[in-house]
Parts: sequence; C-alpha cells; structure tokens
Amino acid sequence: MTGTMRLGPGGVVAADMTRMLTFGNCRQQFLRDDAAGGDPRAAEFLKVGTGSHRVRSVGGVLYGAGPAYGGKSWMKLGSAPHSAALYGDQIIDAFDLGTLKALVASASMNKAGGTVHDADDRAVKKTWSYRGTITFSRLFKVSKPFRHMLGGRLNPKYGGITIHWGIATDMSGKPIVVQAVWRPGEGFPLQAATVATRFSWDVNASIKAPRVSGKARDPYGDDVIDLFRS
Repeated sequence: MTGTMRLGPGGVVAADMTRMLTFGNCRQQFLRDDAAGGDPRAAEFLKVGTGSHRVRSVGGVLYGAGPAYGGKSWMKLGSAPHSAALYGDQIIDAFDLGTLKALVASASMNKAGGTVHDADDRAVKKTWSYRGTITFSRLFKVSKPFRHMLGGRLNPKYGGITIHWGIATDMSGKPIVVQAVWRPGEGFPLQAATVATRFSWDVNASIKAPRVSGKARDPYGDDVIDLFRS
C-alpha cells in the first residue's frame, strides 16, 4: 500500500491509498492455468489480485475504485472514520491517542534508536524506539480504530493472540516506521503476519472527495477483518 494522509487536531482526517497484491511467479501461473481451464474463482482472484485498488476516506465517507469495487470509477462504500483508508493490513494506528497511550505505557523498550528509512527511503538517523507486546483483546479494548476495523466484533477465541509491535519516531515524535507481527501458529486462520508501515512527512498534497458513479461494497474485505472478527 502506498498513499497520502492528512492530519488534523484529532488525528487522521483524510487518506488516499493505492493497494496492490503481489504473487510469486509460480502461484500466478497456477491461477492463470486454472482460469484458462474454466475456473471462475481463479479468474476472479487473478483479476483482483493483479489489479490496482484505490481507497479514499474523507469527510466521514469511504470510497473505492478498481477491480474489487467493479471498475475504474469511484464508488461510495459507506460511512467510515476519516482514517479508514489508511488502515486494514496495519492494525496499529499510531495517530490514535488511546492506542498510543496504551502502547507506550506498556512498552518494554523506550529509548534512542538507530537509523530507519522513511517512505521515500530517506535515512532518518536520530530516532526514538518503542517496542512491546499487546494481545488482540487488549488492543481491541484500547484502540477505537482497531474496533472499527473488525466491525466492532472480535471473535473471543482469537483474543489471546500476542502482537509484537514497534514504533520508531524522529526526535520530534513523528512516527517514521510502525511494525506489527503476530505468529499464533497452527490451528489459527492466519498462522503468521508481518506488517510494516513507513511514513514521510510534509508532503504537499490535497485529498478531496471523488466524483462517484454509484454505491458498492468491498466483496473481499480485509484479511484481518475476514479472519478475526466473529
């Protein structure tokens, strides 16, 4: 995922993201072969999985464009938080005060860090590093964005999953890298996940509501939502 976000007094007030999936050559060839053989699910997955998807949240509304939403035109997906387009695969909202307070209060590391690279791959040499762990159930309790991400429902049997998280900031406190890793192992729908988000700051861009051609829903959802909400 790449894109732009805009901040306001309450955190993220708009986001415009582009999401693409990547497949290994072997898996992509299997899908192509199955699609050529008449498998409609393989054909659909190949179309969605090799396309570019746009998601924009602004003014409390979420919009989408791309194969997952029916085509190139923007579609209105419904009401959503201003930050909705920014998160999904990344479950740590570093701009939500409730989330940050809980993470920093329980951090096992809170000290000067090493060099990290921002979203434009520029080296930020003077950083501060926070690291720790938190369970799905605890994050669900303290993080409003995570609750919204899961549709307000966390399947209780997944509440004990431990997330290893890390946040690297510049010396003014602005997040540069946010990481989340969890490995619940066998018996869970997603045995392991690693997500890293990099930020660049002071980008000159505007985010406006697009002209829409209709209403739609995301038929594929999000990996986290599909797997872990009840």
